Amino acid sequence: MTEGELENAIPVGEFVSQLFSLRIDKKSPDTQLTLPELLRFGHFRGWLEDADERNPTAPLNRQTAARITHEFLRLELNIPDLADITPATKLSDLYICRACANHIAQVYCRGIMGAKKEEPDNPDSPALFFNHLALVTREEACEILEELLKLIS
Repeated sequence: MTEGELENAIPVGEFVSQLFSLRIDKKSPDTQLTLPELLRFGHFRGWLEDADERNPTAPLNRQTAARITHEFLRLELNIPDLADITPATKLSDLYICRACANHIAQVYCRGIMGAKKEEPDNPDSPALFFNHLALVTREEACEILEELLKLIS
């Protein structure tokens, strides 16, 4: 990982703040939460984990982004899981982290997060990779949020 990649990566806390701003909840008043309050709330609700709350300045990787996004969809936006995740089985690295496989499959099948070809210069290469540990750039975070907006609109 280069210094440039680290500088361009979005921190977990910033991504969580942007994600939470998409929450549509007409029942509760529109209150502004500080970042620590938001992280505590997300952890309490179950869409964040200890590490997310404790280290909000850590760079966000794709695996963590998929988990947070998927759990946010389920728990805050009440969007049920897709029953058929067959399209995600073409991801060569889907089961590298078995605990993350459903999170990745759900965001991949919904088009929220994409994958890359193993050999980008070879259009006939069938291997697709989610690339779990790659850092999420600010640009990619914006793309994730835009796809979520399309989904909930």
